[in-house]
Amino acid sequence: MMPPVISALFACMATLFRSRASLHLEHLALRHQLMVYQRSVPRPPLRATDRLFWVWLSRLWSGWQGALAFVQPRTVIAWQRQRFAIIGGD
Repeated sequence: MMPPVISALFACMATLFRSRASLHLEHLALRHQLMVYQRSVPRPPLRATDRLFWVWLSRLWSGWQGALAFVQPRTVIAWQRQRFAIIGGD
């Protein structure tokens, strides 16, 4: 089984070859699924790779906060600080 982060990266690469309308419809469908999931699961479990993905994405993309559905932006920033504290030995 492929980790979710790797699957997301492959899906991102595949979008390079799709039409803009198709991407917007997929985005709409994914957002709807997230809303349904949020209603049914109060707090989904996150793995370390999920956290690292959001830390990485927050450094590359200025619009990352608008895409969050499961966690708050301040949580991602806290993960980033923890990651650098561990790396830096603090």
